Amino acid sequence: MKYGRPTRILHALIAIGISLELLLSLVMKTPRPGRVFTPLQSFGYEAHKMVGMAVLVVLFLHWIVFVTGHAYKGIGHFFPWFSKARTHVVLSDIRELLELKVADPEQMDSFSGAIEGLGFVAGSILAASGAVLFFGIAENGVMSAAIHSVKDFHEFWGPVMWGYLGIHAGATMVHIGLGHRSILSIFRW
Repeated sequence: MKYGRPTRILHALIAIGISLELLLSLVMKTPRPGRVFTPLQSFGYEAHKMVGMAVLVVLFLHWIVFVTGHAYKGIGHFFPWFSKARTHVVLSDIRELLELKVADPEQMDSFSGAIEGLGFVAGSILAASGAVLFFGIAENGVMSAAIHSVKDFHEFWGPVMWGYLGIHAGATMVHIGLGHRSILSIFRW
């Protein structure tokens, strides 16, 4: 697989940033009026806010790569659902997976591209809703009803991203176990 250097750097930054965000979410607490933080909860929350804004910037840059036509195999590779032909190829890949046929990603990458696109959308939803919270929650935890709804929405997508990360890492391990070393080309510098 031939990924350009910008794509590899953005992928690494997104992977590190989202993984760090998920880990920070385990120790942080969202402020509420009258809530007292432990030092770890306070650090976790502040770090989550800052890292989240950095991830938002990186995701925005990656969206620019997508929409300007510089993404590996084009934007349709990651968002095939708007093309009948691309959707057919993805469904074909899924049928092979259901038959426990796991081909080298060089030959069977339509499904993985579509999954990458879904993960990218989930990460973007988390980052965008997190940015709303960054500006919408007061230091003492006071928030409007609308911001509270965004907070609930943001918290819904956290477990979705945990699931995505587990599936993504698990699929990578399966490919490595089957000897599909090309999967690691995204990490080659």
